[in-house]
Amino acid sequence: MIVLRSPFSNSSAIDNFFDELTGPVQLPYWRDADHSSFNFSDTVGEIINNESKFSVQVDVSHFKPEDLKIQLDGRELKIEGSQESKSEHGYSKRSFSRMILLPEDADLTAVKSAISNDGKLQLEAPKKANTSRSIPINFVAKH
Repeated sequence: MIVLRSPFSNSSAIDNFFDELTGPVQLPYWRDADHSSFNFSDTVGEIINNESKFSVQVDVSHFKPEDLKIQLDGRELKIEGSQESKSEHGYSKRSFSRMILLPEDADLTAVKSAISNDGKLQLEAPKKANTSRSIPINFVAKH
């Protein structure tokens, strides 16, 4: 009986597979790199979606507030940042764009934003008040 096993069944098997392929060749520098230094607002931080509010936090610490733009189109909340710098050594540009779909029960007229000193952009939308109610049925006897 022959048992075939995938080389990808666990992460150490993947490493062994690549080691066999590459032999003594040095692995790419980025494989073990600390990628946190490349974080230019790639992630959406803490998200709260409960009965009273929807809020989301975005790391925009690499951008000045004047480099940011927030736009609401229906329930689509778009956050953009763009920054350019020129020096005698060259030109650089960094930008990001995030789109967040707000929940159907979010009050779109009350969306607000704030930015902290450490570059965390907080966006918050309160939830609409639940206007549904139970209506009692009265029995009216015919005379």
